[in-house]
Amino acid sequence: MEEPRFVIRTQMEKEDYRKFLYTATFRRSPLLLPVMAALSFAMSLLLCLGREPFSPIRLLALWAIFSAAAVGAVCFQVERKNRRRAATDQTGFFGSVSTLSFYEDRMAMSCEAPRSFGELRYEQFYGVMESREFFIFYLSANQASLVRKKDLDDPAALRAFLLENFPGRYRSLCC
Repeated sequence: MEEPRFVIRTQMEKEDYRKFLYTATFRRSPLLLPVMAALSFAMSLLLCLGREPFSPIRLLALWAIFSAAAVGAVCFQVERKNRRRAATDQTGFFGSVSTLSFYEDRMAMSCEAPRSFGELRYEQFYGVMESREFFIFYLSANQASLVRKKDLDDPAALRAFLLENFPGRYRSLCC
């Protein structure tokens, strides 16, 4: 029987899930913030062009207000989603230990609560991202599994393994 290259026992606490939501929202799509800033600037410019005389200070102030409102609205949605997940956690998801076993061609995942087991070949994964605190395994565009780096003995060894086994689908968000 084949032995796994890595076996990782990890878990997700409520604060880990919250950090993941912010990472997934703001860092997964590098265009989100620039698009929000551009739309805020366009709205500010439209409001300023209708007034005489044109005031660059007014333009910058409106841009700052609209940008802050847009970021605030996204953060409000993230917090709402986090509270909803925490309030509806009937399965004991938070604090439950997950075991991920990495083989040459696949990853096996098991979870204590809800009791589950599954295997995926690496080519079936949507992608892998690395943040400062997590390795995030996207099973699809909207479903992910986390490994906390603080649960790892050697994050660099796992990173090297992932770079080898997820060519073109590994993305680092670090620093």
